[in-house]
Amino acid sequence: MVRDIYNKRGVLLYNVHFKDGGLANRVTDRAICGLRPVDIAWVWNVSERRRVALDEIRNLCKLSSEI
Repeated sequence: MVRDIYNKRGVLLYNVHFKDGGLANRVTDRAICGLRPVDIAWVWNVSERRRVALDEIRNLCKLSSEI
């Protein structure tokens, strides 16, 4: 198993692919909050090595109202 040497605190990291073709690499949930789910094509959870479900994307985008 390969360890993520850049993620020592256990923070979840994501790659966000936008429908316009843009890609944001290794961002935290704070960078995703406030985005519109309709603008996101897919999200990859780098830390857990899995694709994020649509309902999880909606929840990540809503986090800004709770902060």
